[in-house]
Amino acid sequence: MKDMAVLLLGGTGAMGEPLQKYLLDSGYNVYVTSRKEHKSDSIKYYVGNAHDKLFLMSVLSAQHFDAIVDFMVYKTDEFADVIRTILPHTKQYVFISSARVYAPSDNLITEDSPRLLDVCEDKQYLLTDEYALSKARQEDILMSSGFSNWTIVRPSLTYNTKRLQYPLGELEEWLPRALNGNSVVVSRDMLDKYTTMSHGDDVALAISKLICNEKALGQAVHIAGAKAVTWGDVMSTYARVLKVERQLDLKMTYVDDYEKISKDLGRYYQIKYARAISRRFDNSKLQSIVGEIDFISAQDGLIKCLREYLNKVNKIPVPSPRLTAYFDKLAHEKTPLKCFDTLKRKIKYLVLRYIYFK
Repeated sequence: MKDMAVLLLGGTGAMGEPLQKYLLDSGYNVYVTSRKEHKSDSIKYYVGNAHDKLFLMSVLSAQHFDAIVDFMVYKTDEFADVIRTILPHTKQYVFISSARVYAPSDNLITEDSPRLLDVCEDKQYLLTDEYALSKARQEDILMSSGFSNWTIVRPSLTYNTKRLQYPLGELEEWLPRALNGNSVVVSRDMLDKYTTMSHGDDVALAISKLICNEKALGQAVHIAGAKAVTWGDVMSTYARVLKVERQLDLKMTYVDDYEKISKDLGRYYQIKYARAISRRFDNSKLQSIVGEIDFISAQDGLIKCLREYLNKVNKIPVPSPRLTAYFDKLAHEKTPLKCFDTLKRKIKYLVLRYIYFK
C-alpha cells in the first residue's frame, strides 16, 4: 500500500477515527478534511468545510487520491454536483450511505432487498428528504452517474464509547437520567423490535477492506453485525452494566404510544422508519468481497463501551432542560436543579417542567 493515498471527507467521527488507524496500519497515506485543527505526525489534515466547493477543489487539486471515503451528509439537490466534482479525481469513491434505506422485512435483508424509497406508500413521508430517503436518492444519483468507480456502503446502527443508543435516542438522553436516579422513558411497543447494532471499529475495519478492492467497485454493500438483538435486550444489557459498575438499578417508565412521543421529540420519521422497524441482515456479500470479519456481538460490545464510558467520566453529563422536562412529565418525576450547570438551564427546566409540560 506504500504511496497509496486515501482521503477521508469529514472522517473524524465514530467510523472515521478507527478507519484512520486501520488505514495507517495497512500502509496507506491518510488525509482527512475537518473543520477543526488536529495535530498528527502520521495524518495530513486539510482544515475547512468539505461542503465548500472551492475548498474541496483545492484539496482534490493538491494531489491524486487512490480512494476517497465520504462521511459528509448532503442535501440531495447538492449531491449530483458533489460527485461530478469528486468522481474524476479518484480511482474509488466510497459513499457512506445507511442500512436505514431498507424497507422492513421479516426475512434477512440482502443488498437486493427493497428500499423504503422504492416501496413505501406513506405519501407524506415520501415528500420529505428524511435521512433514509435522502441516502437512497443519492445512491440512485451515484448509480446513474455514468461512472463505475464507486462503492456504496450501508452501515447499520453504529455505536462506540461515545454513542450508545436506546430506542428513542442517544446516550445523552438516557444515561444522565439513569445516573441521576431518574427513570428512563421507553416505548413498550419498541422493545421487541430487532436492531442490528455494529461497533464502530468493526464497521471501520470492513470499510478499510473495501478500499482499493476491485471487487467492491460498482457495488452496494451493507455492514452489519451478524446477530440482531431486540431493544429490550439492549436495555437489559445497560441495566446489568450499571448494576455492576455503579450499583444502580436502571429504572424505566414504559409508555405505549411511540408515535406520539416521536412527534413530541421532533423525530417522528426517524423513529417510525428506523428505530421502530425490525431489521436483520445477511452479511454474505460483504464476506465474499473482503473475507470473514468476526463482528463483536452487540451484547459484548455494548458492555465494553458502557464500561469504558463510565470509567472515563468524572461527572454526569449535563442533561438537556427540554428533554429532561418532557421525560419528567411522562415519568411523573422531578430532576434536582443541581444537575444543571448554569442558571439559564435551571430556569429553562423549571419553566418547561412546570408551565409548558405541566
